[in-house]
Amino acid sequence: MRYSVFPGGKRVRPVILIEAAEACGGSTKNAVPAASAIELIHTYSLIHDDLPSMDDDDYRRGVLSCHKKFGVANAVLAGDALLTLAFEMIANEYSPGTGMEMVRELSCAIGSMGMAGGQALDIAKHKDIKTINRLKTAKLFEVSVVMGALSAGASASMIEALRRYGLSLGMAFQAVDDSLDGESRVSRKAAEGLIAKAKNVLKIFGSRADGLKEIANGIIRPLASLRGAKRRSNR
Repeated sequence: MRYSVFPGGKRVRPVILIEAAEACGGSTKNAVPAASAIELIHTYSLIHDDLPSMDDDDYRRGVLSCHKKFGVANAVLAGDALLTLAFEMIANEYSPGTGMEMVRELSCAIGSMGMAGGQALDIAKHKDIKTINRLKTAKLFEVSVVMGALSAGASASMIEALRRYGLSLGMAFQAVDDSLDGESRVSRKAAEGLIAKAKNVLKIFGSRADGLKEIANGIIRPLASLRGAKRRSNR
């Protein structure tokens, strides 16, 4: 479990959770347990994604994937334990009302109607890539910012705005990632449209959402570099 959680990574999901909490007037300290839970969930999904029966990847975050280091059985158990620990952390660190709402949101985002369902469609080679990306990737972005808002006691309008931000950001993140991996020819215009949509819903937060806006800008930046590199290679 420790081996898979701590080798590095971008930590985008916990970062946007904390930024969402701050945009809603909450504190970083109160958001950290939820952010940690999100990272545990994300890591569990990566461990299981790398398994031979899934994507069959030998490396993750610059080191051997969990099943290559410890065997398939231990990798499955490590993923299961990280998933369980995430819910334990939420239950221990938040009031019953807030914790229950976080658990409800998280369960919907990562279950059969979210991340797990998206993975099932991916395995089945489903042709609707947008649906796969929305379920497998964007739903976890969405729940990250929603949980940040919940940790801050945000209003319904704030939560709804952040929900839309998270979905658009997650779709843009996956589109850019696929482009960099050569798996998709998503246009820069389409990705920029998703980022613009994400930033547009943040108006109600004013300057408190500057961090979330900068993260959105950072998502699109690698695509600009890729386009520049392609132009140079074609000269």
